Amino acid sequence: MDGFYKAPMEKQMSESTESPVITKEQKRIAKEIEAVFEKFYGGKTAYSRGQFYKDDFFLRTDYALVMLNKNNEILVSFADHTRPSYAALFAFMLEGIEGANLFICEDYKTDEDGSMVCDEEDGSTTAAIIWDQKERYYTMLKRKVEHIVIRRTRKPPAK
Repeated sequence: MDGFYKAPMEKQMSESTESPVITKEQKRIAKEIEAVFEKFYGGKTAYSRGQFYKDDFFLRTDYALVMLNKNNEILVSFADHTRPSYAALFAFMLEGIEGANLFICEDYKTDEDGSMVCDEEDGSTTAAIIWDQKERYYTMLKRKVEHIVIRRTRKPPAK
């Protein structure tokens, strides 16, 4: 290593420009969000891993988009083809995460292949996004959870 110190991955992640400050509480909640989808998909990690980008955590599956913001609010939007029973199950499981409030947002549209429609006016989908355009991608995901339909807030813990 020739005297080169490499910070632990956890420290690198919190100091990068894409993830400025990620608290232990946010990491814990993010892991619990991932656990919900691991249970649903039977441990298939491709469908149950999210990513922190800037101040927010994102997890997107073929059924739902979940965002955890810096205020520990879980915002979830379901694909328009998601069965109501699946949406109810996900909401129930996400609601059980301690320390976070749950917000159900408007469903997002998908194309006939199930790709998220990015722009409803021109019909472009996530299948067309160039994956090195992270800012554009995550900004689009944030727009998908802007319109809240149901708020499930918890009382602050008693002291």
